[in-house]
Amino acid sequence: MTIQSLLLGWLIASACGALFHLLRGDRLPRMVLYLITAWGAFFIGHFISELLDWNFMRVGTLNLFPALLATFIGLFAASILAGPQQKKKRKRKRP
Repeated sequence: MTIQSLLLGWLIASACGALFHLLRGDRLPRMVLYLITAWGAFFIGHFISELLDWNFMRVGTLNLFPALLATFIGLFAASILAGPQQKKKRKRKRP
């Protein structure tokens, strides 16, 4: 795996994590969780597909489809395991 593939994978995984956070919404710690999960799951999916010699939808040396599939599975799993989203508490103005 080349440096260019690592950077492209990092960029794609970051975009997936940020998009997932945008769709789900919540606070900053949840976004950090989604980004770290996306990075880890993306490269785990890529390396597992390398071990299994599954070369579907390659972009250079990057196995894109298995990496994206692992990313979305990881993001949904992280979302479920993190629990329900916190509701914003509104402060009441006292007269």
